[in-house]
Amino acid sequence: MKRELKIITAIAGMALILVSSCTKNFEEINTNPNTPDQAPLTNVLAYVIQNLSSRFGTTEMEYAAAFTGHVTKGNYTDVVTYSSNPSSSVWTGNYGAIATNANNIIEKAEEAGNVNMQAAAVVLKAYAMQMVTDVYGPAPYFEAGLGDEGLIHPVFDTEAEIYTDLMLQLEMANGMLSEDPLAGLLGSGDLLYGGDIMKWKRFCNSLHLRMAIRISNIDETTAGAEIARILGDPDVYPVFESNDDNAFLAYPGTEDWVEPWTARHSSIGDDKMAKPLVDTLINYGDPRLAYYADTIVGGIYVGLEVGNRWPHKDSVSNLNDLFVNNPSGSIYFLTYAEVELIKAEASARSFVTASAQDAYEAGITASCQQYGIDADTITAYLDNPGVLWEGNLEQIYIQKWISLFHQSWEAWAEMRRTDIPTLGPALNTTKTGHNRAPFRFPYPDSEIKLNGDNIPEFVVEDDYHWGYQVWWDTRTGVE
Repeated sequence: MKRELKIITAIAGMALILVSSCTKNFEEINTNPNTPDQAPLTNVLAYVIQNLSSRFGTTEMEYAAAFTGHVTKGNYTDVVTYSSNPSSSVWTGNYGAIATNANNIIEKAEEAGNVNMQAAAVVLKAYAMQMVTDVYGPAPYFEAGLGDEGLIHPVFDTEAEIYTDLMLQLEMANGMLSEDPLAGLLGSGDLLYGGDIMKWKRFCNSLHLRMAIRISNIDETTAGAEIARILGDPDVYPVFESNDDNAFLAYPGTEDWVEPWTARHSSIGDDKMAKPLVDTLINYGDPRLAYYADTIVGGIYVGLEVGNRWPHKDSVSNLNDLFVNNPSGSIYFLTYAEVELIKAEASARSFVTASAQDAYEAGITASCQQYGIDADTITAYLDNPGVLWEGNLEQIYIQKWISLFHQSWEAWAEMRRTDIPTLGPALNTTKTGHNRAPFRFPYPDSEIKLNGDNIPEFVVEDDYHWGYQVWWDTRTGVE
């Protein structure tokens, strides 16, 4: 709570230099966000952070949250049954608002000798570009965000090429981030950590861990080496140590400054808890259910099958107001709970020598503590059937899926990597012949029309969302 207040205070102190990329408040202060030399770099850093958080909005809620069995629609089900091509906002936002501005921050910060500002921009760009390649597959990377230099037809790079360089960039950023005052300040535009460089360093290395575990099924050798190096030297590679390190943006909740899921829900209000998540939480006696969902008449929780319409709007559980009626809510980029569950998997797979059980239980505990669940309730939950540690990876994967509620892009990526939970396509879809939830997003029409010659021929799209499996999705027998 204290950290949220600090972030809100920092935002207010910036005289509203920042909102979404299309709102008048930001443009009054900084009329050209794609040329950061016309604005203080700290302002542009804030713009990049806010734009990155806005990727966790409408498109995520309507598509990724449904794909992963967390959230669905009660009446307007066209989006969750794949009747339309999804918004291109993930593509255009990450390239236009984030990559371009991050590139300019990196360039100008290097010229100014502000090493920490440069490194923070590297971390944010890496986060955005991982999201792009996880959602789409091959994508422009090495030539991305260089439109100001006249490069308007960037070549596509493979996921392997992108991931390899992303981890190199994070390695570089970790080495650059320094608490030495001579390394530079981030200023009031640091909406994540208020200028705390050690927390940025932990964010950088925790993101590196996320990337390494993502590729662990396709390139186990590289993944294992990356994870072992990071976890084996905490002095050089500090990672998240508690929920105090969580990377999140807290919204003030006024005017245009509204948390994205709340903003989306307020326009239609058709969002319902999906049956896969609700049923799992009920089966495990999970105390997070009361924080994720609302009860219906009779004090029970009922999830809606993705693709089905509600019989009546009050017959299935709404999302808890914490997520859809909370203008001053927060968007989480990465949490301590996720880091501990990565550690648990790394230990269980012998990438490192440590207790998988300890990390598993620490991850669950951290996730529950985010909602203020008391210690006795958490201890009892850890002893519940299905939750009690039995030494198998599926338990880790299920708990990560549960903890990633409201972080749907990551939950969807992990579900494709692990096939846990194993979810089929939405009910009542006309896109037949598939036995799993969607694999990816199709490239935007604008990219096909303007840069189609560079799209790799091996990326075959089927029914918008199927066909090509991204590089790290090694599942077999899926279609």
